[in-house]
Amino acid sequence: MQAIIIGAGKVGFSLAEMLSDQGHDVIVVESDPTRADTVNDNLDVQVIVGNGASPRFQQSLNLKSADLLVAVTDSDEVNILACMFAKQSGTDFTVARVRNVEYAQDALLKANKSLGIDFFINPEQVTANAITNYIQVPEALNVNFFDARQVMLLEIEVPDKCSIVNVMLKDLSSASRFLITSILRDGDLIIPNGDDMILAGDRLTLISRTEDMVEVEKSMGINRRPVENVMILGGGRTGYYLAKNLEPTNIHVTIIEKNYTRCERLSGLLDTTIVLHGDASDIDLLQEEGIDEVDIMVSTTEDDKLNVLTCLMASRLGAKKTIAQIRRSDYLPLIQSVGIDVSVSPRLLTSEAIMRFIQKGTLISMAEVNTGFAQIIEVIIGRKNHAVVNRAIKDINFPKGVIVVSILRDGKVIIPSGDDILLEDDNLNLFVAKSSMKKLKRILG
Repeated sequence: MQAIIIGAGKVGFSLAEMLSDQGHDVIVVESDPTRADTVNDNLDVQVIVGNGASPRFQQSLNLKSADLLVAVTDSDEVNILACMFAKQSGTDFTVARVRNVEYAQDALLKANKSLGIDFFINPEQVTANAITNYIQVPEALNVNFFDARQVMLLEIEVPDKCSIVNVMLKDLSSASRFLITSILRDGDLIIPNGDDMILAGDRLTLISRTEDMVEVEKSMGINRRPVENVMILGGGRTGYYLAKNLEPTNIHVTIIEKNYTRCERLSGLLDTTIVLHGDASDIDLLQEEGIDEVDIMVSTTEDDKLNVLTCLMASRLGAKKTIAQIRRSDYLPLIQSVGIDVSVSPRLLTSEAIMRFIQKGTLISMAEVNTGFAQIIEVIIGRKNHAVVNRAIKDINFPKGVIVVSILRDGKVIIPSGDDILLEDDNLNLFVAKSSMKKLKRILG
């Protein structure tokens, strides 16, 4: 596939890296020579300095031969124009990053086929949606949905007094079918079998049908606690979208924002959310607003260091759970070690969402799990997959570290056992340890 990426910011860089790693031909167009040099020095892609929204410049790119154009500059208007010109020139698929709230929520704009945009992506909305998932399942360290939210993945830490401590996996029971695909213990990834024992502090990866997950958790002695109060520090786009997501629920939402003009605007856009003008790092303000009664505190400011600091303060002041938005990916491995429960990266979430769209139906990474030790991979079984089609899962020589976690067949989800037979056109989700990826590709051909 030949892909053209307009804009070499954080999202553009991540996309170029992902596509290049998968062997695609990638051209990155960036108007800033310094950013262009950064991409050129770090990635094996072609870099061109220029205005990607200029029709004359686009003619030099031979867009008719391009399979994909992704416009992720800092300007919504530039992204829309770049996609529109590319589609008119013959590019197969176009993706535009659109961040402005009015554009992002304009259904008529998205439905306007004359713009030639196949997929709109809003990083702040994607991030807010991910945080909403964590709020709905507060016991989870990681939450992901697959197959139109019919399949749910949770990563949970086993509490000291949990009923499944010192119990072998083969002795676990539930009225609903589920899988424990991995155990993260003391930094080591374990792909368990029935004889493995669960210990306190283990980080388990659970997979079941979404409608069954609460029952599965109960069978393990893990109860989903209700969330009544959420405090959001930072009233930018992510904070706004998150509050908008939560307003239809029974959750009491408070936003603290330092910019008074932004507070006024939020008050006009939101219905039931309380908007407070103040400094998110003011300990006295947090205490006055009842931080010790907050179930989840979310810090969504544009400053990573401030997000880390406020989450640490909130945790010490009594907030039950903290979530930090982190834009710098090099911070992510350190976050949980300093006492923050969950971190979300807008850059990674946006890149993953775009990759899911442009590679639907191929062997693609849907999400990282176990802090990057493994991935959930989606693949559609075809006739060419001779090694797996029309065979029972237990009879397929999958590498160690590869587990079939769900099958989507005729619109229905199956959480499989070893006796289930894989059929042509089955849509599979596979749990794959990073070390097993190359072997899996060889099997699937």
